[in-house]
Amino acid sequence: MLRKIFLVLVCLVAVGCSEGKNSGSAGLVPANAQDIDKVLVFFLDPTGGPCIMQAQILDGMGAELDGRVALRYVQTTVPEDRPFFGQYGIRGLPALLLADASGRELGRLAPGVKSAGEIRNLIHSVN
Repeated sequence: MLRKIFLVLVCLVAVGCSEGKNSGSAGLVPANAQDIDKVLVFFLDPTGGPCIMQAQILDGMGAELDGRVALRYVQTTVPEDRPFFGQYGIRGLPALLLADASGRELGRLAPGVKSAGEIRNLIHSVN
């Protein structure tokens, strides 16, 4: 009897662990990036001064990035985004990472505020 109870518990744990959100990178690629094969992922804390500065730089590059790379903001304040910090080993903010459409990392910049030129160099380095 004890063996059957143990077996049922193991099955329940296995089923419970297999359900839920996929920890893969499917949510990393924005839905509006269908024809774009690269994603510039911006890891940020939306209330942090350096992250706000980096967001302003990226906003200024909007027209330049449009059609070349999709821009995806991954925020500390969005529960669905938090697994991506661990998945990509992000320890410092702001952080910029270039990924392909499947979420595979193509390149990254060291944490900290980066200039438009540094971001351009990252994008051009994988072309």
